[in-house]
Amino acid sequence: MKVFIERPIATAMLFLALLMLGIYSYLNIPIELAPKEEYPELNIITSWPGVPPEIIQTQISSYIEEKASTVKGVRKIESSSGNGRSVVTLEFDPKVNMEFAHLSLTEKIAEIEEELPEHVKPRIEPFVPEEFQVEPFLKYTISGDYSLHQLRKMVKEKIEMKIGSVKGISSVSVTGGAEPEIGITLIEDQLKALNIPPFLVSYRIQQRIRTYPAGKIEKGSQEFLFKVSDPITDIHDLGETIITRSGENIIRLKDIAEINPTYGEIRYINRINGQPTITLTIHKEKGTSTLKLVHKVKNKLQELKKELPSDLVFRTLNDESEEIQENLRDLYIVVAIIITVIFILVFLVLRNFKPSLLVISSVVFSILITFNLIYLFDISLNMLTLGGLALGIGLFVDNSIVVFENILRKREQGLSKKEAAVSGSKEVFLPVLAATLTTMSVFFAFAYFQGRLKIYYLPLAIVMTSALATSLLVSFSLIPALSPRLLKRGKKQKPKKSKKTCDKIFRFLIRHPLEVILVLAAIFYGTYKWFRSEVTIGEWMSWYSKQRLYVSITMPAGTDIEQTDEVVKSFEQKILTKNYEKKADTTLTPEHAQILISFPLEIETSYRPYVLKEELIQHATNYAGVGIGIYGFDPQSYHTSVSSYSYLGSRIKFFGYNLKKLNNITLNLERMLKKNPRIKDTQISSSRWGWRLESFEYILKISKDKIKKYNVDPEYLYFHIRSLIQGRVGTVPKAKISGQEMDISIKFPQSRSIELKDLQDMMFRTQEGEFFRLGDITEVEERPITGSIDREDQQFQQTLAWEFRGPYKAAENYRESVFNNLSLPPGFSATLEGTRWMTEEEKGQITFAIIFSIIIIFMILSSLYESLIQPFFILLAVPLALIGVFVAFIVADFAFDSAAYVGVILLGGIVVNNSILLVDHINLKRKKGLPLLEAVLQGTRERIRPIFLTTSTTVLGMLPMILIQVEVGRTKIWSTLALSAVGGLISSTLFILIAIPVFYYYGDHIKTWIKQKSMEIKEAWRQF
Repeated sequence: MKVFIERPIATAMLFLALLMLGIYSYLNIPIELAPKEEYPELNIITSWPGVPPEIIQTQISSYIEEKASTVKGVRKIESSSGNGRSVVTLEFDPKVNMEFAHLSLTEKIAEIEEELPEHVKPRIEPFVPEEFQVEPFLKYTISGDYSLHQLRKMVKEKIEMKIGSVKGISSVSVTGGAEPEIGITLIEDQLKALNIPPFLVSYRIQQRIRTYPAGKIEKGSQEFLFKVSDPITDIHDLGETIITRSGENIIRLKDIAEINPTYGEIRYINRINGQPTITLTIHKEKGTSTLKLVHKVKNKLQELKKELPSDLVFRTLNDESEEIQENLRDLYIVVAIIITVIFILVFLVLRNFKPSLLVISSVVFSILITFNLIYLFDISLNMLTLGGLALGIGLFVDNSIVVFENILRKREQGLSKKEAAVSGSKEVFLPVLAATLTTMSVFFAFAYFQGRLKIYYLPLAIVMTSALATSLLVSFSLIPALSPRLLKRGKKQKPKKSKKTCDKIFRFLIRHPLEVILVLAAIFYGTYKWFRSEVTIGEWMSWYSKQRLYVSITMPAGTDIEQTDEVVKSFEQKILTKNYEKKADTTLTPEHAQILISFPLEIETSYRPYVLKEELIQHATNYAGVGIGIYGFDPQSYHTSVSSYSYLGSRIKFFGYNLKKLNNITLNLERMLKKNPRIKDTQISSSRWGWRLESFEYILKISKDKIKKYNVDPEYLYFHIRSLIQGRVGTVPKAKISGQEMDISIKFPQSRSIELKDLQDMMFRTQEGEFFRLGDITEVEERPITGSIDREDQQFQQTLAWEFRGPYKAAENYRESVFNNLSLPPGFSATLEGTRWMTEEEKGQITFAIIFSIIIIFMILSSLYESLIQPFFILLAVPLALIGVFVAFIVADFAFDSAAYVGVILLGGIVVNNSILLVDHINLKRKKGLPLLEAVLQGTRERIRPIFLTTSTTVLGMLPMILIQVEVGRTKIWSTLALSAVGGLISSTLFILIAIPVFYYYGDHIKTWIKQKSMEIKEAWRQF
């Protein structure tokens, strides 16, 4: 410190250099919207269209689960077998290298591909938790006076590849419209007359497209591979493909089918305000600067627009950079407010502009120097870590306040400027070091977090620890170096009446220790019970909470896209007739659709969205057999569950080895729940998400005796029926026709109109030419099927959900009561966990972090003070702080979510700072020879000003994150964390000034008494 004080200009230049480097680092650090860390999970996704969940589970999911469990490092396996789709999720040990895990899993899946049904190919994708799923980096809709097919062709040819070539772009996708293809429409009468099975047509075309290796030939001294092929040159040539023979006549494709160029079936539609569009979605590589990359992509797009028709309309559907810039702009405003408020507070206490400016400048130096460390360690910033820095501004200035205040006090006592700087900074070095280390130590446990907690909070811990270390450096270098130049001539302090008042209060408290302890204990217990009864505990914080209306539509299985579109358009019409500004973004596939309705700020904050929501709910009641969900803007939502999902607020998940027994357990509990008059609806689902997807399947049972009578191959019958129902015959690979690679589709024209009765009455022909009716050899059985069969670690899962009529907290208490009273047989278990709730494992990690941080704080304090008793006095601040946390959440009516837990951990490191200042100063007074009571009184009184200053700056620094709701999304992220810290700091500051003098005084007496008794015992032992 003395070196810095003697070389103030050199010190200032050093920090200015670090400041400039910090600005450079900040401008070159990638800034993300949300954490983009690699999550230790992989999804294995397999599609088998039209197949019910039971078959998906037995023929796909179970095979994959069994093989995937042999991959090294797998901790947990979950599977979801739905209609035509299997998703197996593998959770790995966090220490596993995910690249090697992905490679190993690929090899294992390749080993079982032959055991899977034909044309079923699993694909492996990284798992991204719902709370980390953000909108694409850039997303445009493109429309114009062209057909969707023409638009798609222009976008793919002129934009897709060229945008994808920009450095930093990982992928570009185009959705909407369809690719050109060759359509082959079979003539059914011709097929029947010639007795040609449909799949034979597919087989012959595939044979012609293939290239056949014939061996090797020699030409001179060289050896060549020899292959035979019969390429298709054009549509006419395709028609000449030989299918079979009828006697001596050759039957060609053109004889039994119509061949025309066409477009593939549209499987995806996107509209903006009712206008069909092509969607261009751009994804960026991990760790790339969003703001810089957006600039490159937009410049490239402007160049490409010159080659496109001028009447094309580009609309930005999502631009991550705009959201980041808006967040940064709002964050800058909050930071400016925080720094202004802290500056005013410091100025009111110090009554001098320049010293106040010096103290507040420590924040700027601390943050900008921290950016150098972030840049060197290659840590990407996001709104979470940047918000953490804003939240910690009050903390970063605390050290400088304590150091400068003590230098100022020494100057007021008559020391020279340099003596005051040296003596003042040296005197508080130990408490400031202890305070900073204890605050930093609470973040050490974050290194042991796993999963979501690690992704969210470990980067925050690194950034905050770096900033705190930097603030410590600034407070003991820059502040002492420049303080002598800013201090006025010291004034001898005069006794004040307030000193006598403080002494009287503290003497009274010391005389009534039992009453003080009992009152504090009663307050703690009372506020805790009140907190438990009023506050929802254990939710996972939300990243986004945009004010939008959502309309979700789910059609029965097998619905074509045209029928789905009819329902969607009726909702769009209701929305678009409103004469105020809004944007309706519609996306639909054959069985599912979603309308996302957003509004400008002035409409969003008015009554109109709520009225529109009610009208849409009213309109939804006109539909039966369609699943419709309408939600947004308020907690109330509308759901229909017929052939769709129904989301009910209370749920318990059950696990077991036997699905039938598991179903009996949930049915018995459901019957018990229905006896409660407050339970409105209940549902049992096999889906991990608790959604019910009711559907029915028809099983065509073939009579073995009757099929033998007609000498029909069951496989032939299966392929023929499938072709009729699906409208497509087999799978034909792409073929290069007229220089362009195109799909070939083989269709039946009447497949769309086939009903069950028509199918049963359909006539088939045997190889001998005999006709038979399908209904003569088959029976049809109808049965309900579950929407999804989910398993976890190869155990079946069911979810029992219900709606509780009453307050949310009452519903939560009832749910916990039902769960606690469960009695399950061996091999079966239950859990309350869900994606929006913290898991038991995550709560265990939080508990570990709290205990770990308290132990570390105790060890640091014991080491610094060479005492095992005084750290206990200092740690009294933690339970006293919890009183404020309880009251703050009750008053604010906030849920106590994962961010609030982290706030409590952070609070443990902050609140002990004031205790350290207080205990250390009392120790200092005792070293100077003051009696115990006088040391306690004087030491406590003299620390009121710095304690008030540091608490005020920290509280006022965090308060805007609670009060100024710049954006709902950030409020949800930071408000609970900040609320924990603010509530705890206020209560701990008030109560430690009451408790610590009492505990210090009587603790010292107890320590003396123990020493005296131990000496007496030793003396008695010697005499014995």
